[in-house]
Amino acid sequence: MKLKGLRLGDLWWYSVPSIIASVFEPLASIVDTGLVGHLSTHSLAALGLAVAVFNSITWMFNFLVHASTQTIADFKTKNNDALLRERIKIALSMALIVGVSCTVVLYLPRDFWFSLVGGKAELRQDFYSYFNPRALCHLFTVLSITALGILRGFGELKLVLRLMILSTSLNILVSYIFLYPMQIGLAGAAWGTVVSHFITSVFGLYYIVTNRRVGFDFWKFKAAKQQWLQFGKSSFDLFGRSFTLTLCFFATTRLASRLGVAELGAHQALLQVWLLASFFLDGLAISGNILGARFYFAGHIQRTAIVFRELLKLGVVVGLVFTILYLGAWDFVCRLFSDDPRVLTAMDNVEVIIIASQAISAIAFVFDGLIFGLGGFSFLRKHIMIGALLVFAPLALTSLWLPDLKWIWSALVALNLYRGLSGYYFVHKKVFTKVQ
Repeated sequence: MKLKGLRLGDLWWYSVPSIIASVFEPLASIVDTGLVGHLSTHSLAALGLAVAVFNSITWMFNFLVHASTQTIADFKTKNNDALLRERIKIALSMALIVGVSCTVVLYLPRDFWFSLVGGKAELRQDFYSYFNPRALCHLFTVLSITALGILRGFGELKLVLRLMILSTSLNILVSYIFLYPMQIGLAGAAWGTVVSHFITSVFGLYYIVTNRRVGFDFWKFKAAKQQWLQFGKSSFDLFGRSFTLTLCFFATTRLASRLGVAELGAHQALLQVWLLASFFLDGLAISGNILGARFYFAGHIQRTAIVFRELLKLGVVVGLVFTILYLGAWDFVCRLFSDDPRVLTAMDNVEVIIIASQAISAIAFVFDGLIFGLGGFSFLRKHIMIGALLVFAPLALTSLWLPDLKWIWSALVALNLYRGLSGYYFVHKKVFTKVQ
């Protein structure tokens, strides 16, 4: 059976470029964490604080990615080049505004961010060494993720993969050279990230404007007020979702910083371990976003249901693979980030929670992508807020009275469980009940 040229048995291979590209996205951060972790535990802790701030700000504005991918895929299917150019202009205009604004918001009150994330005096110098270059060049971070979102909407998954490989390779190479042979400290890891985002921005924008359906003159097209309002509505909902989710991750770092430097370093390393699987699954979510928008809004509910079921099955398989991987290689994985016995002990204390959560998180991440494809942005905003307030907060705040990383990580896993259950409800109602 074919789905517009896509064989059902080949759905996995359709997703492979997105999966690999999604894995490369956090790979640079994982390698940076490993490189810095072997410098010193203090450097690892400072990196964790700075990365928490940047991830928080970046994730809050990832509506530029998801809204762009979903709407570009929708307009591409409708063969409406005028609306396509308008939407690209809106997305890139928003990226410029957000990027410049973020630089100001990050760099000028940097003392505030250091205090807010729970920084201690002994970490201040290392924190600023990494924070300042990243903050001043944050525009390229925003432009790069927006450009990749637009290219995914066009279905250019292999191109996105090549750009991610190039970007990640540069990041790792520059970071290693600056950190070790040149020994310039945490600033080296920061400049590695800046270079990679700059290169991705340049090449991403080049491939967008050279697309035959866009052209170098796309900027001349005047976007209608309705298009701005539609993009703004989707952006508001996604911003609310991202802000809440980001606040949860930010809170975990803040709470971990209260437990000590070793625990904070362990938390930063554990985030890399946990997020590796999530980015791997993000490739399936991207396929759900693209194919959901393509089939659902064209009225092909049966095709949408078939694809969604297969993607969910693949998500469960991926979750089980990571469960088995971490069961067999936990000690090896932990030592990639640090040799400090205190950090390793803190990571071991959360081992069971991380391993047991892989299948739960897999379902949650795939459902998010399916809901993106269906345009259910307001649903995502509403239910992440409910989950954060009623599920995440009580468990996370328990760590204030019972100091232990286990409570913090139990809160994250419980939130993902709620996301998976609410995601099932939405997709079942929108798609699966209509084909039974």
